[in-house]
Amino acid sequence: MSEQDKKRPGLVQTPLDKLTYTVNGLAMQVQHELQAGHCEVFYQRRLAERLTQAGIPVEMEKQVEVYIDDSLVGYLFLDLWVDQALVVECKAFSHLLTKEEVGQVLTYLAATGGCVGMLYNFGRRYLEWKRILPPKSVQEWQQYLYRQLHKLRGVTLPPIETLTTDTPIQFSLVSRTVTITPTEPIRLSISNSPVSSAPLARQAFHTPSISSTPADSSAPVRLSVSSPLSPSAYASSGVNIDAGNRAVELMRDAVRSTYGKQVLAGIGAFGGLFDAAALKAMQNPVLVASTDGVGTKVKLAAQVQRYQSIGADIVNHCIDDILVQGARPLFFLDYVASSRIDPEMIAAIVSGIAAACRESGCALLGGETAEMPGVYQTNEFDVAGTIIGVVERDAILPRNILCAGDVLIGLRSSGPHTNGYSLIRKIFEGVSLDTVFPELGVPLADALLAPHRSYLSTLQNALPHIKALAHLTGGGFIENIPRVLPENLGAVIQRDRWQVPPLFQLIQTRGDVPMEEMYRVFNMGIGMIAIVAQENIGQVQESIGEPTWVIGELVSGEKKVVFA
Repeated sequence: MSEQDKKRPGLVQTPLDKLTYTVNGLAMQVQHELQAGHCEVFYQRRLAERLTQAGIPVEMEKQVEVYIDDSLVGYLFLDLWVDQALVVECKAFSHLLTKEEVGQVLTYLAATGGCVGMLYNFGRRYLEWKRILPPKSVQEWQQYLYRQLHKLRGVTLPPIETLTTDTPIQFSLVSRTVTITPTEPIRLSISNSPVSSAPLARQAFHTPSISSTPADSSAPVRLSVSSPLSPSAYASSGVNIDAGNRAVELMRDAVRSTYGKQVLAGIGAFGGLFDAAALKAMQNPVLVASTDGVGTKVKLAAQVQRYQSIGADIVNHCIDDILVQGARPLFFLDYVASSRIDPEMIAAIVSGIAAACRESGCALLGGETAEMPGVYQTNEFDVAGTIIGVVERDAILPRNILCAGDVLIGLRSSGPHTNGYSLIRKIFEGVSLDTVFPELGVPLADALLAPHRSYLSTLQNALPHIKALAHLTGGGFIENIPRVLPENLGAVIQRDRWQVPPLFQLIQTRGDVPMEEMYRVFNMGIGMIAIVAQENIGQVQESIGEPTWVIGELVSGEKKVVFA
């Protein structure tokens, strides 16, 4: 730090000022080298390489065990742990950093005892960065803890509002050996060198007396191709094994971050192994499975080269499909196919899948990356996934107690989710996805590629008071609501109970789409519907914790939906 900087008013000096100055310079180099437009894992890995080249020790996805009342409840994962002292968090947002990201770093500083943290946003034209000092009080970081915590399967967390300054929350850094070997970059200057993350002995940070064995984060590679042809011959047929292996290395850390102690063998094995012993604690567990795809939304993603949100789309769609039956997810399997393996594209998709899995406490247990020239057109790809969840038999939805007078509570969607995109693409054919329509206020691409939201965390506390759930996917209101109704009940929807978002109004106007067709194709701003008894309306809405609307009720009669 220069003498001038030391004299700058309000600049708090720390023992790591020289290190943070160096890291800042390297982050600027990464921003200049890669530019904006990629998912954060690329910037994270490249910054790690730059640090290694500078002779500075660094660990990626540093794991921190979190204990509440002396019980291991989950993990935090630091993007970069530099020189065993500095927290570095990497983002790739098109918008400015918010207090949520600052709160994330505050939590990591509280967990590590660090004296300073660096927060970088590589997603804008110029690097945005913040130097963050440790929280002054528990309240500063505790409110963000659960948002960053990767909860262990089967663990029930105390409500966040019950945590106080006296709540025994402890952290332990998991010690591990990490090797990052810089190599000559291939594309986007991202190295294809592997990161070893075999866990070693646990290093206690606050409470060395607590004994625990960290989950094994070692895993075989995701993609294995065997062929009697020589590599050059196979490549000449259109299949590039080296590109597949590079994609594996780019996605490895993101996938591993979804593993808990239940994962015995992950992606790359002939079959994923998931320890189901925890199900023994359930009274009568029932497995729930679902498979789905993203549909033609992938064509828009390919057009603007935005891939990470597509990963979130497929996971959250599948989570919502089994949530409708009351199930929570256990593990997920993905399938990504394309005409040609672009390692960065595949890694971005799978990183999005992994992030959505982590957020829902779901292991990304395995998957397949398929390169199929001749089957897919150039630059085309497809994404599909399978989810396995579990629910107690007596908690399966819909419950057979639905009756006339029960009300329909609508939860907002985040956009069209994953349905209606063939019609959307036709309506906006020839329109630049950079276009900002006044009623939208954002580029068309941002509005159309908003990820499908998951309702798992939103609804989990309300589930005991819900009779049925309807996920408004393909078929909209008209076809999805009847799927959960008995033969003697129908539903009346009051269309004036909520404000239809401007995007759907724009679609209807530009496409001259009849109103009935809009409600058959799109969710119209309502992504999930909960059916509850009249007396439980207030309780359910309060437990959901976000604005909802009573949009209709069940009536005696034919099993269909009518609009009033």
